[in-house]
Amino acid sequence: MDHQLSLPCPAGTPIEARGRLRVVALTAATMAVISVVGGAIGEQLPVGVLTVIGVGALAALYRPQWRVGVACCSGLVGLAIINPVFSVYFAILVGALTLSRLRTRLFLVVLVTAAIVAPKTAFSLRYHQPGYWNWINEPSLTLTLLVSAMWLRTRRQASRDGAPSPPEDSLSFVLNYLFPSHVTNPLPYSPRLLARNRELDERAILVLLGWFVAKSLALMGLRALGPRGFLSHLVPGDLPALGWLELWGLVLGSYLETYLSLAATADIPVLMGRLFGFGLPDPFRFALLAWNPVELWRRWGIYNRHVLLQLVYFPLGGGLRRKYLNVLLTFLASALLLHSGWFGSKYWQVGVPGWRDQSVYFLLQGVAVCACLAVWDWTGKQTAKRPRPQLSLALVAAVVGTQAWSALVHVVILAPHVELADRARLVARCLGLS
Repeated sequence: MDHQLSLPCPAGTPIEARGRLRVVALTAATMAVISVVGGAIGEQLPVGVLTVIGVGALAALYRPQWRVGVACCSGLVGLAIINPVFSVYFAILVGALTLSRLRTRLFLVVLVTAAIVAPKTAFSLRYHQPGYWNWINEPSLTLTLLVSAMWLRTRRQASRDGAPSPPEDSLSFVLNYLFPSHVTNPLPYSPRLLARNRELDERAILVLLGWFVAKSLALMGLRALGPRGFLSHLVPGDLPALGWLELWGLVLGSYLETYLSLAATADIPVLMGRLFGFGLPDPFRFALLAWNPVELWRRWGIYNRHVLLQLVYFPLGGGLRRKYLNVLLTFLASALLLHSGWFGSKYWQVGVPGWRDQSVYFLLQGVAVCACLAVWDWTGKQTAKRPRPQLSLALVAAVVGTQAWSALVHVVILAPHVELADRARLVARCLGLS
């Protein structure tokens, strides 16, 4: 097909001359859109980072046999532009993990010492020295922990089930940590996903780029029309003066803003990965059209979901035993591991709101998922074989009810300046209960 250039890996041939100009134009246009539109929604990336990633993507496509090495170098240079001091530390950490990767115990010692103990202790001891404020890069340390756990899990599963193992060569291992998009938005990809055959799919890039622009424009329009900050700027004194419709407007506005912001910014690293030829899936899949809580979380933040399924849900037993407890524990792990900020943060502890609010929010979402699964079990319907529903009034009502529930639960984390009890009263007023 005209719109697709297949570039096998690790061997391959340079792009044909007739396709070079088109690929260069596509890469330049994608980087320009990310820079302009990303900056407009608050995701301004340094020009140097975008340049390095754009040039690296072209180099990888022109010389596919160098793809993995070029991608690793682009990721490291991009990180160096954002945080020069930390990039040196991170390179040493990744090097140590690479050398120790075949000895699991040594690997874990290096990981825990260098990604948790050393940075947190150094910052706590040198808290008042200005140079230490920019020494730790929390997203990259979190990424190191998640990627390491995913790689160990994949290797163990492969040896047990006879499944394809993650690549054992050094560069493929390093790619998990230095993938170019990690410097802008750390998404922990599956080692098997990065090991697939790589090909540049121009149509897929253009489609995602179009959705990125559409979501960004919708986000900018919502912010221009709505009150500043929606729920995030609400203070206790504002609550008595707000009517029922105003409260619902703030709740739904905050929910839409959160979704659009997450969905648009998550497109950026995926676009960068696709420019390098990695067929990364869309991170959000029309989650606002979900018609039940289970479907919502199949469509919302699929990378985080994949990590939690692999590292928490399946090791606990998945749906084979204690299914409902496993679901709740997985949602709680999302709060404590991915969202409360302890892993990878500068501090040895997180304040009460940091873990309390996230835990309440994810447990409420987990309860909704368990209730949905319980109804399916009670009615004898298999969740994995449920057909996609046809458009009907019942489906519209299910979508509205699911999204309204999710919007109300988001009040727990989107109104930080209001006491938790007042947030509960706010939700009760929306439901007409007070």
